[in-house]
Amino acid sequence: MRGLDPAIVKYLFMEMLAQSTQCIVEDGVVRLETPFMLPDGHLVRVYFRLGLEQEVIVSDGGYTSRMVTVFSRFEEEARARYEKLRQIARDLGVEYADGELRFVAPSLEQAVRRVPVLAHAVVAGLGMLTW
Repeated sequence: MRGLDPAIVKYLFMEMLAQSTQCIVEDGVVRLETPFMLPDGHLVRVYFRLGLEQEVIVSDGGYTSRMVTVFSRFEEEARARYEKLRQIARDLGVEYADGELRFVAPSLEQAVRRVPVLAHAVVAGLGMLTW
């Protein structure tokens, strides 16, 4: 192999992403299983739904919050972790409301472009469960 063709590398990478990404309708929302990995080896799932004005709402479906609750031994520990989760959301430009990490986008294209940021927030939020 003399050299690598960037176009071929990109093509192969995009093919791998397409094959490892699943998207289905679940409970009236679209669930996207992303190629982004959690610390335990599971893949980050995000959920798409339309708002009242046809805006696209993308969330973690409350998964991060549920895990904080499950893995917090004491109420004080849970409160500190929820505050850290709010800080992670602020730092990454997503919302933490009603137990979900989420964002609102005016179009599906813009929503899809921001999925990696939401996935980052989920991974960061779950990563703190080790402290």
